[in-house]
Amino acid sequence: MGHDSVNGPRGERSLSRKCLSAAQKVFSIILSQWLVIGFGLSCLLAYFFPNVAAHGGIIKSEYSILYGAVAFIFLVSGLQLSHEKLRENLTNMRLHVIVQGISFVLIPVIMLIIIRIVIAAGDLSSGAIDTSVLVGMVVLSCLPTTIASNVVMTRAAGGDDAAAIIEVVIGNSLGTFICPGLIYAFLPPQPEFDAWRPADISTLGRMYADVSKQLGLSVLLPLVVGQVIRWFFTKQVQWALNRLYLAKVSAFFLITLVWSAFSGAFKTGALYSIPTGSVIFNVFMNVATYTIFTACCFFLSRPPAGLVARLNRHVADSRYGRRLPRSLRNALTVRRLSRAQTVAVCFCGAAKTQSLGIPLIAAMWTHADPLTMAYIEIPVVLYTMEQVFLAQGLVYVFKWYLKRDRKEADPEIESPAAANEADPTGLEAAEVRRETIVGKAVMV
Repeated sequence: MGHDSVNGPRGERSLSRKCLSAAQKVFSIILSQWLVIGFGLSCLLAYFFPNVAAHGGIIKSEYSILYGAVAFIFLVSGLQLSHEKLRENLTNMRLHVIVQGISFVLIPVIMLIIIRIVIAAGDLSSGAIDTSVLVGMVVLSCLPTTIASNVVMTRAAGGDDAAAIIEVVIGNSLGTFICPGLIYAFLPPQPEFDAWRPADISTLGRMYADVSKQLGLSVLLPLVVGQVIRWFFTKQVQWALNRLYLAKVSAFFLITLVWSAFSGAFKTGALYSIPTGSVIFNVFMNVATYTIFTACCFFLSRPPAGLVARLNRHVADSRYGRRLPRSLRNALTVRRLSRAQTVAVCFCGAAKTQSLGIPLIAAMWTHADPLTMAYIEIPVVLYTMEQVFLAQGLVYVFKWYLKRDRKEADPEIESPAAANEADPTGLEAAEVRRETIVGKAVMV
C-alpha cells in the first residue's frame, strides 16, 4: 500500500515528462518544416478565398506581392551578400553558359521531344491530352529561371546564393527578349495547333516594358540598395540579420508568392473546366521533367572526374589543343563547378518563372479570350507551384550533399599545364577551399 503511494506520483511525473518530451519533439519537427506547412496553408487559403491574393484581388497582389514581397527578398539578399562574391560570380562565364544554356536550349529541346512523343502516340488527335496543355508546356520550357524561390532555396541549402542572384538577373533580362522567338520556333507545326498560335510579334512592346519595370523595381533596385547599406553599415547589417531573422522573413514572403499563384489558378476556374486527364498528365509530367532537368543541371555542373580527365586529354590537352590561343584553350577546358555553385545551378536551371510567363502569354495571345489564355497559363502555373514543393525537398538533399565531404579537399580534374594556363592566379584552386565554408557564411 505504502509502496504504491510512493510510486504513484513518481509514475505520473515520469509519464508527464515523457509526454512533454514527445510534445517538444513534435513541435520541433513542425517548426523545422514551417516552410512546407506554410506552402500547404497558402494552397488552402487560395482554394477557399481565391479573390484575396489573385491579381486584382483584395490585397492587389500584382503590386503588394509581385513587387513588395519580391523586393524584400532581394533587399535581404543584398544585405547578406559580400561584394566580392557578387563580383566573382558576375565574371564566371562558365556558370552563365551552363545555367542559361540549360534554361534556353536544353530544356526547350527536351520538352519538344516529349511533345513529339505525345503527338506520335496519338494522344493529341484522340483528345486524351488537350492541345492547350501542350502549348502551355512549350511556353513554359522557353521561360527563364524564377525570380525569388531559387534564391531562397539556394540560401536555405547552404549553396552559393550570389551565383543564384546573378543568374536570376541575367536569365530574366535575356528571357524578356528571346522567349517570344523561342516560343514561335518551338511551337509544333501540326494543324491541331493552328487555333492556338500566338499573335504577331509586334504586339509585345507593352510586355517588354512591364517585365523590364518589374525586374528593375523588384530585383535590381532592392539588390543595389541592400549592397549600398551593407557597404556603409556592415556591423549594423550583421546585427539586423542575426537578431531580426531577416532570412526567415524573406522565406515567409516566398509563401505569399505561392499563395498568389494558387489564388490566380483557382480564381479563373480554368482548372475546373479543362479535362481532368490533361491536368493529371500535366501534374505528373511536371514532377518527371523537373527531376530530369535537375539531374541535367547536376551532371553538367559536376561531371564525373574520369569523364572530365578524358575530355581534357582529348581536347584541351591534346597535341592540337596545346597550340590554341590561351583564351580559347581555357574555354575548351572542362572543369567542374564548386559544390555550392552546383546547388545554385540545380535550383536555377530547372526552375521557371511565372512572373514573365503570365505577362508573356497575355501579350502574345492578346487576340484570344480570357479563358483561352487561362488554359495556356495552366501548365506554367502548375509547374511553378510544383517546383517550389520539389525544391523544398531538394534543400535537405543538398544540405546533406554539402556536408558530406566538407572536410575533404576536392581537387579539380585537369592537367597541370591546363591548370597553369587556365588559372594563373590560383582562383580555381582556391574555389574548393572556399566552398567548404560557404554553408557557414550563408544564413539558413
